[in-house]
Amino acid sequence: MESLKLKSKLLYLLLLVGFGLSVVGLIGYFNIKNIKRHMDTLYYGSLVPLSELASINDAYENDLTITVYRWNNHLISDDDAAQKISNGLEKIQQGWSNYLSYPKRPEEMPYVDYTESQMDLIGGYFTQIRSIMLDPKHSHPISLSTLNENLHSIHETIRQLITYENASARYEHLELMARYENALMQLILFLGVILVLVMGLAWKIFARIEWQQHQLISTTETLKHLNLKLEQASYTDSLTSLYNRRYFNVVYEREFKRALRASKPFVFMMLDIDFFKQYNDTYGHLQGDQALQAVAKTLKATFQRPGDYPFRLGGEEFGIILTDINCKNAHIMGERLRSNIEKLKIEHKGSKILPTLSVSIGGICIVPTALMGDDALIHAADTNLYAAKERGRNQVVFGNKL
Repeated sequence: MESLKLKSKLLYLLLLVGFGLSVVGLIGYFNIKNIKRHMDTLYYGSLVPLSELASINDAYENDLTITVYRWNNHLISDDDAAQKISNGLEKIQQGWSNYLSYPKRPEEMPYVDYTESQMDLIGGYFTQIRSIMLDPKHSHPISLSTLNENLHSIHETIRQLITYENASARYEHLELMARYENALMQLILFLGVILVLVMGLAWKIFARIEWQQHQLISTTETLKHLNLKLEQASYTDSLTSLYNRRYFNVVYEREFKRALRASKPFVFMMLDIDFFKQYNDTYGHLQGDQALQAVAKTLKATFQRPGDYPFRLGGEEFGIILTDINCKNAHIMGERLRSNIEKLKIEHKGSKILPTLSVSIGGICIVPTALMGDDALIHAADTNLYAAKERGRNQVVFGNKL
């Protein structure tokens, strides 16, 4: 019965939270849509058209008026002047078309219509000037005072429209801020009410189940300990107690990405016991396992820093990932490992280079880039390992290029 009551209370709590979040979500959704609409009106209806009007003003000044002045002073040919007038009028027409494509309010249309009529008049004036320029019998009968009056008139007309657009933008901004503050207050109010209700009900419910948590703590700790052991077992090679190939894949990907982000060297070495098949044939697999364990022990003793990761990749093949180390020191560590294994003096009658066990090492040290493949460094280290074997084994071949 107690369990059923607890489930009922939890269900009521979830329903209350769900209802409250739904209400808050709906309020937020409608308010955000409303705010977006005002932002679109502010941006597309007021701010963006200002740039079009400014470009039209600039075209009257620079593309038309200056061209007429230069032509009147014989600084430009008739054909070039007429072409510039045509280009200027086309640019103004295009700018005005762009301006008209943005949303307009009904109360704005009288300003727009008046401005358009004035532009038509001024456009006709400059069209006449262009006709004069193309007339071979012309004698430059252009009145600069009339030109300045027309230019002043259209500038004043466009300035009034810009003033109106600025005023509209300020009004829309005030409306937007008012709606934003109203939406924010509504959300805070509803969230506050829901929070008080949820906290009150949750206090009673969780007070009832607190004692159950204490009973679960010891069980949880035991499970964590067992899971940790299981995880360690899944990442550890049973023969050598080194990290296995599965954990190598995890560490390789993680450290490669970390070196890529930090632009630091990534070091990977591959190690192979020389003539290990002949060792097994000569001394048997049991003693071969003991040799693998001795090499693994030397690996652990040589690489003891927190950022050193020795692995058994399979058979007699081992791998080492080194972090937070430069290429020179990494090469030195590889030579030290080779020397330490040689110093073990493990008898190996089947070796063709030494009477004792030895290893060949191929390494790569490079700062990763985004263009490198995931297994590019593995192939590079494997290539250097092959080179070490080709050169006579019991040596380290280290590179810093793919």
